[in-house]
Amino acid sequence: MSDGAAKDQQQEPAGSAAEKPGIEDALPLELIEQLGAWLRQVTVAGSELANLFRLELQLTLGDARRLVMVGIVLLPMLILCWIALGVLVSWLAYSFTASVTLALTVFFLLQMAAVGFLISQAVKFKRQMGFRRTKAHAHQLMQGAKGETPSSD
Repeated sequence: MSDGAAKDQQQEPAGSAAEKPGIEDALPLELIEQLGAWLRQVTVAGSELANLFRLELQLTLGDARRLVMVGIVLLPMLILCWIALGVLVSWLAYSFTASVTLALTVFFLLQMAAVGFLISQAVKFKRQMGFRRTKAHAHQLMQGAKGETPSSD
């Protein structure tokens, strides 16, 4: 009898396994449909995002063109304002001293002070170029890799 019971138990799992393939076949089909729907949603969202990016790019390019135009107009205005300031200071020097030579000297010195400031700024910016911090960090990493004590800069 134990042999017969063992055979029944072996047949039961086989019978339940026969039902499972029908469920497993339906599950992948439903899963495929859900994945297809999800893929369509992702495609729609991607196309909407691409469309939004295109429209934003058009707006940005339009603003960039307007900014360039304002910059083109602003540069001569700044030059004229600087010349007007120089003339004003020179006129004040002439008013106080009645010397044309002194007024022209003041105008020249004002322009040279501006040029000197711009040159000092150019030298400062040139000195800061060259990835100094990155090179220093790489040097510290190399010292650490060699087993040396990294120096703090």
